[in-house]
Amino acid sequence: MQVLINDCPVDFNLEQEKNVSDIIDSVSTWTRERDLIFYELYIDKDRYAIDTAPDISLADVKTINCIVQSRADIVFSTVDEAARYCDRASLFIKQVLETGELKRGDIEDLQTGITWLLEVLSTVTGLMGVDRGTLKYRDRDISHHVNAIENFRDALVADGDMAEMRNIIGAHAGLFSDIKYMFRMLLMSDAMRSLIVQSVDSPDVIISSLKQTREELAGELANIQAAAVAYQIGKDSEGSERLKRFVDFIYRYTRSCYQIGPVFKIDLAGVIFGGMSLEKKNHDMRNLLHEVITVMENNDIISLSDILEYEILPSLENLGSYIDMLLSNISCK
Repeated sequence: MQVLINDCPVDFNLEQEKNVSDIIDSVSTWTRERDLIFYELYIDKDRYAIDTAPDISLADVKTINCIVQSRADIVFSTVDEAARYCDRASLFIKQVLETGELKRGDIEDLQTGITWLLEVLSTVTGLMGVDRGTLKYRDRDISHHVNAIENFRDALVADGDMAEMRNIIGAHAGLFSDIKYMFRMLLMSDAMRSLIVQSVDSPDVIISSLKQTREELAGELANIQAAAVAYQIGKDSEGSERLKRFVDFIYRYTRSCYQIGPVFKIDLAGVIFGGMSLEKKNHDMRNLLHEVITVMENNDIISLSDILEYEILPSLENLGSYIDMLLSNISCK
C-alpha cells in the first residue's frame, strides 16, 4: 500500500496503522504541525472528504492520495471561485433587468448562491483571522454588508409576485459587484499578506517563481501548440499529458500573481500592457481554462484543439512583457 501527498509518493512507514482512519490521523497530525489543511483524499481512485472516508482495512487498499493545502492556497482558490460566481450573478441580474424574464427557479438559485457566498465569506475571514467588525468597506464594516446581503436573500420569495421580485433584484443590481470587491479587498489586506508570508519561505520565493515562469514561457507556448496538434491528429494521450503540464505551469504562475498584491503592494489592475491590465488578462485566462475543462468533460476534442491553438496560445504570447513589468515594479519596492 502506497501513501501519497498531493500526488507525490512519501516515505511513510506503516507501524500501528491498520485502517484508513489510522492514515488520516497520522497525516492530520503531520499537517497540523506545519499549519497546513488536510481536507480530502483519494482511496485508489475514489474521492472522499476526510470525515466521510470509509474506514476499511489497508489490506484492501493499493493507494491513498492525501490532498493538502496551505490556508493561503485555500483562500485563493475559494475567493477565485466566489468572484467567478459574482460575475455570473451580475450578468444574470443585468439580463433580468433588460428582458424582464424571471422564473421561480431563478429566485431559488439566487438564494442558494447568496447563502453559499456568505458561507465562503465566513470561511475566508475565519482562515485569515479577520474580525469582520473591524474591516471596513465604504465606511461600513463587513458585518454591516453581510446583514444587507442576508436581508436581500430573505426578501426574495420564490412563490412571490414576480414583478415585485424584479423590483427587489433591480434595487440590488450592484450587490454582487460589491461582494466581489470585498473579496478583492480581503486579498489585498494585511491579514492576507501575513497569511501568505506564513505560507511561503520568503518574498524571494515569489520573485524566483516569476523568473522561472518567464524562462519557461517559450517552452510552454511550444507545448500548447504541440498539444493542439496532438489532439488534431488523434494522439489524445499525448495531448492530455501536455495539457496537464500546461495547467501545472499556469497554477504556479497564478499562485505567484495572487501573492504579489499583498506581499509587494502591487495592484495587478495597474500593470498594463497593450491597453489591457494583468488583472484582466489573468481573469480571461482563467475563463479559458474553465472552458477547456468544460469541453473536455463533453469529450469535444475539436473544440479543445481550437481553444488551445486559437485562444490560449495567442493570450500567452505577450505574458512575458507583463512579467518583466512585474519584476521591474518589484525591484523598485
